[in-house]
Amino acid sequence: MSDNAKEILLKNAYVNSFNTESEMLKMFILANTKCLIDDKVQRYVYIDNERLRDELRYYKFYGSMENDVNILNIILPVVLSNTVIEKSDIEIIELVKKYMAFLKMKERENEYILASIIYNKVIHSIIDNPEIEYTDIMDIIKEKIIGFNPDIEKTEAVKYQMYRIKMITRIDEYSEGNRSEDGNDALTGLLNALFDIYIEDRTEENSGCESLKNTIFSILGKYDLDNIKNIDFVNSMAEYIIKLRGYKIGKHNYNKKANPLELINLNEGDSISDPIFNKITIISKEMADNILKIDISSKSGEYCFRFAKKS
Repeated sequence: MSDNAKEILLKNAYVNSFNTESEMLKMFILANTKCLIDDKVQRYVYIDNERLRDELRYYKFYGSMENDVNILNIILPVVLSNTVIEKSDIEIIELVKKYMAFLKMKERENEYILASIIYNKVIHSIIDNPEIEYTDIMDIIKEKIIGFNPDIEKTEAVKYQMYRIKMITRIDEYSEGNRSEDGNDALTGLLNALFDIYIEDRTEENSGCESLKNTIFSILGKYDLDNIKNIDFVNSMAEYIIKLRGYKIGKHNYNKKANPLELINLNEGDSISDPIFNKITIISKEMADNILKIDISSKSGEYCFRFAKKS
């Protein structure tokens, strides 16, 4: 496959991850993209943790928490921007830990780490060989599960080993053409997405798994851009991923400290340069039920910040 053909697959994979109803997932994918740093010397792309800290600090004021959404695709920017799986695995593990803490899902950390490492391998395997067979993908997943031994706390070790054994058994079931209806863990969500793509397509109710399906479908040349909001901006971020992958950005580390509370002092119509959103304009300010709502517009879209009035 030519480099140009591979770049098209990578861009399609990124763009179609936004083909989901989960606004939370889309915002996390976008935030993680903006946090990427390309290191030409070390030959990998990593997450700027200081930038991520402020991205998530802002999200608390404009975003919403969606329960039971498979958020596995938050790692996609790291997966697509890196060419060396082993190096991106390290970044992925740390990224998952930060999101599990932010979302107060610490009990699911090892589950998501295992699923993320597998997803990274699966995506690269499909990109390298779009003609890969379903059974070969299952073999790759099983081999990865057996060979991956994370550094986990002793109190979690037994529970993790039990989960891993359960997933190995489940892989065998999927290899035999059986789709599980039991469990909403991250890895089962990925397995269901792969089953729907390669064996029998079904309507996906989990918006996070919907994003996974659309990402993988797009690598195989099947995608629909009609439902993606602000498509021009998403396309520009996909181009950005490709440039990072080639170490053509030379991005510097984030050295600012953004405070969303500073938006409160702005007036309607004001335009400023914001550390997180770049140029923003205040569309409206409204106080209702002790909640100050501030609508802003930026290149990436419109956002509604909500600030509770102190009693």
